[in-house]
Parts: sequence; C-alpha cells; structure tokens
Amino acid sequence: MKGKTYTIYNTPEYDDWLDEQPAKSQLQIRQRISHIQDDGYFGDHKDVDDDVWELRWKSGRRVYYACIPEKKILLLLGGNKNGQGRDIRQAKKILLKHVSIEEET
Repeated sequence: MKGKTYTIYNTPEYDDWLDEQPAKSQLQIRQRISHIQDDGYFGDHKDVDDDVWELRWKSGRRVYYACIPEKKILLLLGGNKNGQGRDIRQAKKILLKHVSIEEET
C-alpha cells in the first residue's frame, strides 16, 4: 500500500468557500485535492506570488494554497478567474495569519 504523498490542511476560509460551491463542483475540487494528497499530482497550477500558488481549472475556478515544509499543503481560499486579483490578495493575508499562528505555538 502506497503512503500519502502530501498532507492537506484546510483553512476555515477555504472550508467556507467550498461549502458554498455546488455539489458537482465540490466533488471535482475534492477529487483534485485527492490527486495531490495521494499521488503528488497537481495538474494545472501556477505560482502567483509570495508563497501562494493556485490550482487552475479551464472553467476559471481557482483554489489557492501554500506549500509547507515536510510535504504539507495548506488550502487557503477558492475563487474564479474574474476575481483573481482580490482572491490572491486575500489568500496572502490568510497565509500570513496562519503562519503567524504557527510561529506563536
């Protein structure tokens, strides 16, 4: 049996966003995250700046994440291409908030 490639963590902001998505979209997103977790396969993704990356879909959907040492992924936020600038700024703020929480503990 193969071990997991990445450990995935969700922020509350990501969970809130995912809960608002239609069931079919939730399934597609969860399948994509499962490929990362189990196989290390990210598919179409891009570094957007300041340690924030995005998973990209042809439909314009985006999921923003950060890589953490020891093969961990922190899912930060989701959005669409048309709100990408705002979403990236928000994802950076979320990452900074969670990094500072980790440093305090």
